[in-house]
Amino acid sequence: MFTLTNSSKRARFSGSLIVLLLLAAIFAVSAPQAANADSGWHARYWDNSTLSGTPLLEQTESEINHDWGSGAPIAGIDHNHFSAQWQRTIDVSAGVYRFTATMDDGMRVWVDGLLIIDSWWDSQVHSLSADFYLNSGSHQLKVEYYQVGGQAIAKLNWVAVAGPPTAIYNWRGEYFNNMGLSGQPALVRDDPVIDFDWGGGAPAWNVISADQFSARWTRDIYLNAGRYRFTISADDGARLWVNGQLLIDQWHDASETYYSQEIDLPGGYIPIKMEYYEHNGGAVAKLSWLRIGNAASSGWHGEYFNNPWLSGTPTMVRNDEAINFNWVYGSPASGIPVDRFSVRWTRELSFMPGTYRFTTTADDGVRLWVKGQLLIDSWTEQPSTSYSADIYLDGATAIKLEYFEGSNLASVQLAFGIDTPVSPPLGGGVVVVDDEDSGFVQGGSETAWRTAAAGYHGHLTYTWNNDKVRAGYNWGRWYPHLAVGRYELFVYIPDGHNTTTNARYWVSHQGGYTLRRVDQSANGNRWVSLGTYTFRGTSRDYVSLADVTFESRLSRQIAYDAVKWEPR
Repeated sequence: MFTLTNSSKRARFSGSLIVLLLLAAIFAVSAPQAANADSGWHARYWDNSTLSGTPLLEQTESEINHDWGSGAPIAGIDHNHFSAQWQRTIDVSAGVYRFTATMDDGMRVWVDGLLIIDSWWDSQVHSLSADFYLNSGSHQLKVEYYQVGGQAIAKLNWVAVAGPPTAIYNWRGEYFNNMGLSGQPALVRDDPVIDFDWGGGAPAWNVISADQFSARWTRDIYLNAGRYRFTISADDGARLWVNGQLLIDQWHDASETYYSQEIDLPGGYIPIKMEYYEHNGGAVAKLSWLRIGNAASSGWHGEYFNNPWLSGTPTMVRNDEAINFNWVYGSPASGIPVDRFSVRWTRELSFMPGTYRFTTTADDGVRLWVKGQLLIDSWTEQPSTSYSADIYLDGATAIKLEYFEGSNLASVQLAFGIDTPVSPPLGGGVVVVDDEDSGFVQGGSETAWRTAAAGYHGHLTYTWNNDKVRAGYNWGRWYPHLAVGRYELFVYIPDGHNTTTNARYWVSHQGGYTLRRVDQSANGNRWVSLGTYTFRGTSRDYVSLADVTFESRLSRQIAYDAVKWEPR
């Protein structure tokens, strides 16, 4: 037995303290930080159906799995009018996850700030699912819910349905020693990205020429559902298919130019194909894309206001399958008054070519925009009244309808249908531009041009060909005076001075530029169709033909005669 002195006690205590401090430091480094731990859902409840004001209750919940029946979450909340919000951080492995929300009435779900489930309207019990790819790591979830009567149900779960995308990250690149992607590729390789600026060089020395080559890249890419913006940078021509749709078509010579288009995509593996050709000079081929939001809704996006002026923040936002309401003396939904309210609906639809009749019926005020044009304007208190207006449409069209209710009865309907199928716009008709008309313009060397008493109306213009683009090459261009609309385009090939087999017509139309090749030598004394296009009705509508045919120089004649536009 022995006795510790005060000094030895102090030493023992100091040593123990040092050990404890070291252990604490080690634990602090190795232990997960509380801020990053998944401690469940942070839940907030409101005594209204709009998540407005100060929450009546805040608490932590382990899951969103509520079936309150005809009751309420807690005492003091109206079981017919309440709302809730849950937020949480989850840690997952990389993969595709299926989120399923079950609700009665409205519910919406965000993942990392992106709205993936949106059912924000009064409804019976139903479930919606969305598949979403998540990288390995932490992700933010947010859920909102409202109840407006009857049963009250709010549930959310998620499950992994697929692992990470397969490790095939490269593009299959096929390179051709011609501008038409024809024959067998001279080179096939994997390219990690389409981000090339070859300048005056070639994709592969001693294999692909520096000029007059083409390439095709293909790949399946996993993308989450949503709206995407695809952008091409090209010198010269390029075209892009996304999910089987020709999204960008710019198959023409050009200095480096950017082209962008947007598309709604489902979640999953999306096939993408890009084609490119280089004529001469610089060579650039680049592709990029960006998710810019959720896919456009299949219904009408309705914004409801607690005033008749559409002012301020909407009291309610929901998707409506149709604008066909007769509220009589009632209101659109709980929280909206029976009088002095307003609504704005927006939607984009695609139309086949034709003249369409739009009809609104409203009590009280209504106004309608179609393709940015104010088509119906009756912004006044009135009994139920119908108005109709016609407009020619072709392709994607934005529609907006605004409505207000003054007092007493409330109703609004919108209907539309084709009135004249494939009708040309007012003022349309067959348009012909001959080589003697003011709409025909020619350029290049004045001494190169010749005329002959033959062809359409007994007159034509012609020149000898060039084998490639040279300074001062010769060209002719036909400018029509068109109404906006869709036309089939024809070129007249005379029987004489038409010995080229590769006349290259460029068509400038609403969708961009299209190249059409015609063997003039095999089509004498007839009209040849170059296809059907939508034209702008401006000076940017034209057909252009150069003397560059890539045949032996000065060996062929190119005829410049008449061009015709026929409404379709």
